[in-house]
Amino acid sequence: MSVFVVSCKVIGQMNDIVVVGVGNSYVSDDGVGCRVLQELRRILQDKRVAFLELDIFGLETLEQLGGFKEAVIVDAAKTGSVPIGCVRSILPHEISSGPQTLSLHTLGLQSTLGLGSMLGLPLPQRVSVLAVEVSDTETFHEGCTPAVEAAIPDVVDYTVDFLKSRLRDLDYSPKGFAVVRVS
Repeated sequence: MSVFVVSCKVIGQMNDIVVVGVGNSYVSDDGVGCRVLQELRRILQDKRVAFLELDIFGLETLEQLGGFKEAVIVDAAKTGSVPIGCVRSILPHEISSGPQTLSLHTLGLQSTLGLGSMLGLPLPQRVSVLAVEVSDTETFHEGCTPAVEAAIPDVVDYTVDFLKSRLRDLDYSPKGFAVVRVS
């Protein structure tokens, strides 16, 4: 397991938001969270937003979330209940533990956050999940399927709008948006 901190501002006060892209870029659509994070890094210049790229979301991640008021997690979901590429905003307690679960890996998001809270770790006051419906989370292939790749600009726009609802005067440059196609 590798954790790659893309950029994090660490100062003595609680920062505003960390956007966490979760997924394995070498397992087709599972890497959609990381792809969205790459695009957000290009267009967001707001110092109140930090970025964290993770292969998995597990206990070792909890320490890295300390110091942020809010965490926004972008990850793949394979539920079959909505069209491929559709993004939904959900809260951790809304994630099913049944057969149609999000690919939030290891213990699961709700269990991981619950354990962190029980241990008294400094966690974000608010955690949101932006779940992107995908079709393939099993094939070893670098890059997303064409349908998910085509949806990435819309997912990025949705994520920017979500962040704008949390932060007034979000500093971003939509002109800097460019999707890199991976074939």
